[in-house]
Amino acid sequence: MYPIKDLGHALKKAGETVASSVTRSGAALLHTASEATQSGGHFVSRTFLSAVKDAEAEFKAAGDGIQRIVDSGQEVALKSLAGKKVQEYEDIIRSLVKAWPRVVLRLGGEVDALRHAAKQNRTDAQASTAMKRIATSPELSKALEKAADRSIVSFAVEFGGNVAAVANADGAIGFVTEIRNFSNVRRYGSVGLSLGASVGGSGDVALGLYTASPQHYAGPFVAVTLEGAIGIGGGIVVSYDVPDLSFGGFAVPVAFGDKVNVSIGGGYTFLLA
Repeated sequence: MYPIKDLGHALKKAGETVASSVTRSGAALLHTASEATQSGGHFVSRTFLSAVKDAEAEFKAAGDGIQRIVDSGQEVALKSLAGKKVQEYEDIIRSLVKAWPRVVLRLGGEVDALRHAAKQNRTDAQASTAMKRIATSPELSKALEKAADRSIVSFAVEFGGNVAAVANADGAIGFVTEIRNFSNVRRYGSVGLSLGASVGGSGDVALGLYTASPQHYAGPFVAVTLEGAIGIGGGIVVSYDVPDLSFGGFAVPVAFGDKVNVSIGGGYTFLLA
């Protein structure tokens, strides 16, 4: 068996290289302008793309580690566990996906505020207020309360884009808050890579349900994407924390980009100011 902790080290090294580059640059990470790199209905800035290219060697090492997980047969066990987790939370996942169009219709200004703030250099009061209004909306609140009773601690709204020019890497920026303490809102970046992905992003917007609190929402992870699970379009991503492979949570696509067919991947999440 290939040691998961070795993969964790490779993912951490790649992720920290990207995090250092984007933090040091102070530039926008997501754009909605034509001069940026477009993919999956959203735009990843040249800053993010450049940061991933700077870590190309580290991502190759991480990709080799993920391939060893597949070759060792550990992928089968991870996919089986992921399927069981999706079934366990099926009612909550369905509720979120069904409710999101109504959230956008009624709170479109808040969603746009988050999208705008995602590309900024800091988390502002407007973004924190928008996260609170979305999370406490009648459309989502019951599902989130139910999730909190089943070991879920945090709720996230994430905007993503594909930077597949380097190692099938995906970049995303999002906001995460505690389900039972909406005053604690943090902005984060995430970069990951996968095996077997088609070209294009899995979706422009995803809702996250995670077992870690925002202040601890950082570090390497292994992820399994289940395409078309429980009849939902797009791929539900089930993440596991490294190195103990404890359940880390879900990312559920609610606004779809290009079709993705991913079996297993990994990445690194880092907190931003």
